Amino acid sequence: MIGGRIGLTAPRLRRLRPGDVAVSDLSTPVAFSMRAAEAVHLIVPRALLPAAVAPPQPISGRILSHGSAIAVFVSGVVQALAEAALRFGANELTSLGSIIPDLLASCLGPADGGKPGGRTGDLGRRLRRHIEDNLHHRDLTTARLARELGVSRSQLFRQFEMTGGVETYIRRRRLRRSLFALCDPRHADRRIGDIAFDMGFADEAHFSRLFRQTFGLSPRAARDQARNREGATLGGMLLPFTLGTSFSEWITELRSI
Repeated sequence: MIGGRIGLTAPRLRRLRPGDVAVSDLSTPVAFSMRAAEAVHLIVPRALLPAAVAPPQPISGRILSHGSAIAVFVSGVVQALAEAALRFGANELTSLGSIIPDLLASCLGPADGGKPGGRTGDLGRRLRRHIEDNLHHRDLTTARLARELGVSRSQLFRQFEMTGGVETYIRRRRLRRSLFALCDPRHADRRIGDIAFDMGFADEAHFSRLFRQTFGLSPRAARDQARNREGATLGGMLLPFTLGTSFSEWITELRSI
């Protein structure tokens, strides 16, 4: 929060002061009131954060006090991102997209009350978290998911019906994670095959075919565009949103990143 007055009413009434940092879970309802307030919001997909920071079950909000070092640091990072947002190129977005979630996770630490498991109503979040944490396993199958999470195959199919099925969802997540790894300068010297294997693909040629079918160019071409700052095509691959997308649609689409 930069200035003014903001009050949060979940799980109890709390008033923010300038310099405070509020951390909210968008899977939980929250109400707030504002009076001549100015604030900067940073929304991070749950899948990009470790399970300790973003557990499958909903968590209550946290407030980092304006006087703490962590609040000063996190607030400074978020405001700097906001100021530079319109100047970022696609390759810079990729680099920061790989670093910022890890940075925030290190600052925030484990969520209060974050415990494994969850209620039946949290099945979708539990499934996606489990998949995200196990994408590197080549035997991440429907049968394995059903066994490890104690659910039926029909429950799995219902959860992923709108995304084309369990296998399709897993393949898309692997391909998207591979795209980010290929464009990440920290992995510039790694073999494409090694990245593919780390993401759960057993065959590099098969991975390359799937990658081209999904993104319209080869893994090597995607890496070259990131290195050469050719942001037009790459930006469309990394940010699959169109102009005119509503805020609610944008939030929903974040689940695919």
